Amino acid sequence: MKFIDDSHQITLDSDFETGSAGPVRLVEGVYEIAPQPEPVSPWFTAALEENFGGAGVPREYACHVRVTSSAAAGQRIRLRFLFSETNGKGYMDPPYWILRDKRWWPIDDRATRFVSEEHVELDIDVPARGAVHVANKPYVSGGDVASELEALAQIGPFEVEQIGLTAKDRPLLSLSSTRADGTRAEDTILIGATMQPAEPAARPVMAVAHALNDGSALSKRLLERFRFVLIPLPNPDGTAEGRSCTNGCGQVPMFSFGRLLAGEDDVPNETAALWQHAEALRPAAYIEFHTHYQVSRSHKLNPMGADWFDVERHAELERVNGALLSTNLDWRVTPIERTTPLCEAGKFTNLADRFGTLAYCYQIYCISEEATAWHAATVSMTLARALAGAEWAAEAPSPSIVPG
Repeated sequence: MKFIDDSHQITLDSDFETGSAGPVRLVEGVYEIAPQPEPVSPWFTAALEENFGGAGVPREYACHVRVTSSAAAGQRIRLRFLFSETNGKGYMDPPYWILRDKRWWPIDDRATRFVSEEHVELDIDVPARGAVHVANKPYVSGGDVASELEALAQIGPFEVEQIGLTAKDRPLLSLSSTRADGTRAEDTILIGATMQPAEPAARPVMAVAHALNDGSALSKRLLERFRFVLIPLPNPDGTAEGRSCTNGCGQVPMFSFGRLLAGEDDVPNETAALWQHAEALRPAAYIEFHTHYQVSRSHKLNPMGADWFDVERHAELERVNGALLSTNLDWRVTPIERTTPLCEAGKFTNLADRFGTLAYCYQIYCISEEATAWHAATVSMTLARALAGAEWAAEAPSPSIVPG
């Protein structure tokens, strides 16, 4: 998308990585931006209609434009992002975000006029002969994620691995921890971002690696006990193309695991690569972060129901569930049961059913990138400590203390 307003020397476009916008028009001095249409595979449309009356998984809830001015003076403009008719409009609560000096900042409430399920209007200051990015979430590009993974591997006990390629030849990358002697722990905790790009969780997932590299007694012991495998960008094509739930080819990677295991056609590359990686890892636990950068709701946890596990695992499941629930005072919790609609489509049930993985979907509601990253790291460390168990905790050595 590209729109040029010669009278004000303003250009709006989404022709960049993570850009997302439909047609633009100027209406009484306001730049009105339609959502980028996001068709999905016919089987998925039919499944949503059958199970959720056409709702269920949100669509078209990403918006991200670049505003460029060639004027000699700075100016204030008004953007109006329209919401689509899909249930994605329910995910569009403020704040909205502006990128300045390579950092995302929430747009002030005084510059935001939000009409629920319809549109939002934002007053934006555009510098002279400059540009700003405006979006509904603090999006991060695949190139930046790859660079940060390489940097983490240089400063910490981590290895970067390419586990597959997308249909558009973008790499699927994971970051794996190693022990102090360079070996890998036998038990694995898999930590991933959602495959829905409009809930960008790459930096929060990478924050777990930073927490593990803090030099504390806890992180050192956990790195000896577990192999941590992090997948911060499991849908690079969707992220690059500003999609909400698809990979840019109309496929829905997050909900294609059941089709893959059933031998169906039209299975996304991302789904196949992540499942193959999971088969090799057979993780003891998996947690997937969905990030909303809002405080409009309580954090949400979807744990696996106890009926997915043998009875001898129930005590462990109860211990880990209890530890995770202790992190917050207010919760929304819906277990994933065998009767949950479309449950067989995702990773969670298939990991639990085939490998006995304690799998969790965790929806984070924090405003800033920093708070969201801290929360993801806290939750991951809490899960790992609970999984290690009380006996492991009791074996913690006494600290060595010298004058300093």
